[in-house]
Amino acid sequence: MELKNLLTLGWNRRRQKAASRYASNQPKAPTFPWFAIQGHIFLFACDWELSPYLGNKNSELQRQRKEGKLYYALSAYEDCVAYFSELPPGKGSKYAAALHLADRQSQGGIEIFCFLIKEDLYSFIALNDSKPVPGHDYIGSKENVLQLAEDFAILQEQQAIRYVGNSGLFEMEESLSLDKAFSSPDSLNKIKTILNQSLILSCLAAVALVYVAYVGIDYYLSQLQIEEEAARQALLNDPNTLYEKQIDQALQKTGPAGEGRIATWLKTIGKLPLKVAGWRLTYVKCASQECTASWQREYGNFSELFSGLPVAMTASNEIMEPTKPGVSTATTTHAVAAEANPQPLTRENLPKSNRVLRIFSSQLQDISLLENTSLAMEKPKLFPDNAQGNLETLQRPVIRGAWTITHDLWSLDSLKLQPFVVAESLELQFPSSPIGSVVYSLKGSYYALHK
Repeated sequence: MELKNLLTLGWNRRRQKAASRYASNQPKAPTFPWFAIQGHIFLFACDWELSPYLGNKNSELQRQRKEGKLYYALSAYEDCVAYFSELPPGKGSKYAAALHLADRQSQGGIEIFCFLIKEDLYSFIALNDSKPVPGHDYIGSKENVLQLAEDFAILQEQQAIRYVGNSGLFEMEESLSLDKAFSSPDSLNKIKTILNQSLILSCLAAVALVYVAYVGIDYYLSQLQIEEEAARQALLNDPNTLYEKQIDQALQKTGPAGEGRIATWLKTIGKLPLKVAGWRLTYVKCASQECTASWQREYGNFSELFSGLPVAMTASNEIMEPTKPGVSTATTTHAVAAEANPQPLTRENLPKSNRVLRIFSSQLQDISLLENTSLAMEKPKLFPDNAQGNLETLQRPVIRGAWTITHDLWSLDSLKLQPFVVAESLELQFPSSPIGSVVYSLKGSYYALHK
């Protein structure tokens, strides 16, 4: 048997023994510890399961209810679940501590959150990519927590682990107080009740039968016809219906995401000489399909410029003052090659807004460390701009925010854009002297699911 499996089995046995000792010291307590923090009740030591709904979610919930599990906690992406036979006493909502930390405090990757709850009682919660790790949501003594942390670290095969909390048990622990860690819980992390579907369906059926008997068949059929027509008209005018008709097409028009478009622009621009036939390149602007270059005359003529360029043109334009033929400028337009393996945006592959803002703003923060960098990132709005409805009334709205990066050209080739980020235009400003730097201005948009 592999070392990982041996360590996991050993720890599970140790955890079960510790849980039994804890439960024996609690008068008439649930099978899991809970604590009131900041006026909210949080449940610890939950038994988490990964990828719970391979089939029908509702069928699985009803099966768990038949086995005595009346409540459940579910992660936002429904990839992690814990079931409960009972909840702690007291009014108010109950929350899963692990889901709350994953939502409010997690930064992704491998993380351990350890808190001193009260004297010689510690909570230990391990997260992987912002979701609980089964078997590693624990309440116990200092010795058990340290052993669990050691076993968990061995399982990670020397991967970087982020330690957070107020326990003081780990050298690299990021300080986080208990009150701050468990403040402002989100309703998504509440413990939910598994409804008795059979009872609900039976009640609805009984009500329907009574209604039909009381009103009469003729009246029922006429009312049904009226209601169906009203529902049809409401559906035709529903902002969600209209939005669903336009959102996929609007996303297709945004262009491919990622850095592929930047590579095709640089390939086109890279073929342009800085000087040719007595003309100097001063400015280039690239859009989705073409790049336009601006030239300043030093001593040549238009014919020599246009014939001397090693890049095919789709258009050209000459600008000359009638009284000063020596002071002239020109523009040339060049087609951009099609991008290899473009990644079109679809609503299905867009992450939620909180994840998008976290990842993209972090990338911009890293870029801001470069000297002479100029950045802008607008607050996202409903996409497309002409969509009816608003972010609150639409069921699955997409949001868009604009951004701009300006810096020296050398950094552009190393810029890696996320698959929810689209580059829309690139501008290059060339210096008038050899000692100057080429400066680029890259503009685009980022997209996300609002909810």
